[in-house]
Amino acid sequence: MSAPTLSPNPSRDAVRRTVSRFARPHAAALLGAVALGVLASLATAVFPVVVGRVTDALLAGDRDAVLALGLVGVGLAVAQTVLATLSRARLARAGEHLVRDVRDEVAHGLATTPLRFLDAHPSGELLQRSTAEVAELSGFVRESLTELLVRASTVVLFVVVLAAQSWELTAVLLVVFAPPALLVTARFRSRAADRFGAEAQAEADVAAGVAETIRVRALLRTAPAATRARTAARDAQRDAAAVTAQMRTAALSRWVNAMSLVEGLTLVVLIVAGAWLAGLDRVSVGVVVTFVLASVTLFSSTSDLVALVGPVEETLTGVARVGELLEATGRRTPMPAPAPVPVPAQAARGPVTCPAVELTGVTFGYGDEPVLTGVDLRLERGARCGIAGPSGAGKSTLAALLAGLRTPASGTVRCAGSDPAALGPAERAARVAFVPQEVVLGSGTLADELRLVLPGADGATLREAFARLGVGRWLDGLPEGLDTPLGEGSTLTAGERQLVGLARVALRDSEVLVLDEATSDVDPATAELLERAIDSLTAGRTVVVVAHREATLARLGEVHDLTGGRLVRRAR
Repeated sequence: MSAPTLSPNPSRDAVRRTVSRFARPHAAALLGAVALGVLASLATAVFPVVVGRVTDALLAGDRDAVLALGLVGVGLAVAQTVLATLSRARLARAGEHLVRDVRDEVAHGLATTPLRFLDAHPSGELLQRSTAEVAELSGFVRESLTELLVRASTVVLFVVVLAAQSWELTAVLLVVFAPPALLVTARFRSRAADRFGAEAQAEADVAAGVAETIRVRALLRTAPAATRARTAARDAQRDAAAVTAQMRTAALSRWVNAMSLVEGLTLVVLIVAGAWLAGLDRVSVGVVVTFVLASVTLFSSTSDLVALVGPVEETLTGVARVGELLEATGRRTPMPAPAPVPVPAQAARGPVTCPAVELTGVTFGYGDEPVLTGVDLRLERGARCGIAGPSGAGKSTLAALLAGLRTPASGTVRCAGSDPAALGPAERAARVAFVPQEVVLGSGTLADELRLVLPGADGATLREAFARLGVGRWLDGLPEGLDTPLGEGSTLTAGERQLVGLARVALRDSEVLVLDEATSDVDPATAELLERAIDSLTAGRTVVVVAHREATLARLGEVHDLTGGRLVRRAR
């Protein structure tokens, strides 16, 4: 089965689906914030009318009316400030909850999607969509969404209020100002989707290139000069493409500056028309003042709206890309409840008569490159099997298939009587435990990491897991013991992280244990600790160990060499 492929510039159809899906749980809060914003805009729209009435009252010498209208104006100003502040606060809160849901869904989708999908896309591309573009959405919600709401409602309400004052001046305003304003906006939007999409893809390509360079930095240091030059040229080409895409987006934004000329021309025409109508007693001087004052605010709001087209288009592009990622990773159901209790292993194991591990005619490849071309393996319960072979032969791929992390192109994989890839996470963990070559630890403490496997376990239970592995003294030697911090800045070596990975397995009664190069690239002292821990951990279990070290292979009952995509049992 081929993995879904992400498009560099996905259709905007995903925007509607994504927004609808994530906005629905927060609809009440969002609508409440919108209502407050509309009321704030209404107060802003009515204020110039009050100023116009004050002007007429002054010309008529009506001091009482001036005082009363002045108090009304102050009340409107205060109301506008309070309502706008409440709207911004509530919209930001609801928006951040929405973004949190998006971020959680993206993280869960990437954590549970088949590895074939991850293999099909550069890590930088996935990183760009799952972090940078979600962060852009968060920034838009905090900084631009409220402005968009307030400015849009202000423009609409101003037109309605002004039409109630004078339809002639409103017609002048709309005829002179609206067509060029709409032309500028349409011109901007007609090219915005492609250009902002191209910019986002160019930035993702740069991120992918940086991630690739970091991953192979050790090889580049010893690579021939020609290889380093090709790599540098490829990086420079990506950087140049990103700069070009950014410059094209910046050039598009120049259309926004044309609004200033349109505004100035409209204001001049409006003043002339107002003076002529006032001379004919068709409108009062106060109405003309209302239109002039309102027009300044209207122009400002319209300019802000046009200026927001850029951030809106950029956000829509990001939402389309994030939405496509969500759909490709297959998230359709609600997030599961946190910290589920694992299914007891004995309840999950298959019939005692079935083999612990059975692979029949298994094939697998990456794209058009075959890796496994018909692997057969049968291990009875309690067997201890080693998988050897040169680098790139497919040993880690075979281990991932046994752990249920990958699905074969053809053939069958059975661990404890079931296909591990078809099981749920808890049941799969009860049947087969997997320790990869590079153990990844989360943030928090060592105890927090182990409690992800056994929620609620006390310190004594966690220390006992290390003691059963024969590495209790290593744990006692850590200055902070179970409170040792993990994650970024952790002082644990690669081998010590492997010990933590083995301790996680010790807390579960998985029937089959798969170890992928657990003792590679570690110092001799740590390797000895790992060998001791593996011997303790594998007692009574069926074990498959991927290893290069002959000392590790010598401890196992049987060894199979993976060559040419097939397993060949080694004579002992």
